[in-house]
Amino acid sequence: MNSIVISGHNGFIGSSLTSRLKKFHIIGITNKKRKKEKNVTSIVKNVNKVNNTDVKHSFQTLIHLAAVSDISFCNANPKTCYEVNVNGTNNMLEIARKNDANIIFASSSHVYGNPMKLPIKENDKINPSSVYSSSKIMAETLCETYAKNYGLNITVLRLFSIYGPNSPQHNIILNIKKQIKTKQTISLGNINAKRDFIHIDDVTDAFNRVIRSQKKGFNVYNISTNKSTSIKEICKKLTKHSKTKIPIVSNKNKLRKNDIPEIRGNFLKFKKDYEWNSKIKIEQGLKMTFNK
Repeated sequence: MNSIVISGHNGFIGSSLTSRLKKFHIIGITNKKRKKEKNVTSIVKNVNKVNNTDVKHSFQTLIHLAAVSDISFCNANPKTCYEVNVNGTNNMLEIARKNDANIIFASSSHVYGNPMKLPIKENDKINPSSVYSSSKIMAETLCETYAKNYGLNITVLRLFSIYGPNSPQHNIILNIKKQIKTKQTISLGNINAKRDFIHIDDVTDAFNRVIRSQKKGFNVYNISTNKSTSIKEICKKLTKHSKTKIPIVSNKNKLRKNDIPEIRGNFLKFKKDYEWNSKIKIEQGLKMTFNK
């Protein structure tokens, strides 16, 4: 059985991806223990502390997912953000280099900041607007440097707004879902902001395709749908599933500094190289998420 290292294997993306890779032995790096699984060996250690001696199995691919991704937390705690997102990436690259392994790195659409034009292409200007986005750019730079200097095959996937069952606590759709079920009013920041929402199943499908036929060298791809939906529209669709009428308000105290009005990604490069397309429409994905 071939082995794959996955940092953050018990997180939102990691747990979904691990459940799809039953034919592989997963060496999972996590800062929290999780229930034992037949094909998983866990290394319980922070990603910025782990090293090559902790990985006691040979492997061909390393998937680096572990990160601090809560933008508000990162802005309030930049040192922690950079230690995990930048130093942690450097640790993963070192482990991959010493094992001559392929790398798949989970980056973010946040690296683009407020885009000059839509949809965004991979060669468009990167413009960090937060601590989190700058940490991802630094991590991408490390990836490119290791690819060029050590001949590693590294694929960077810039993930857009992922949603689905078991989303992290700071996920906007999970936030809306909780408010619908527990409150009389949905209170959010900028409800007119538009995001390119992509379901977790489409994201894990993208990772799976790279695992099985990764391109040589250093490559960057958008994982998106090229469609944007406003937060207000998401609220309306979710309240429809709940069969309740709840007022939606924009709370100025929840407005985020440097918030981006709209983001939408062009995924044609990834579609061409991996014959991939997002399959789950927003209405279907929201229904799947709300009913979980």
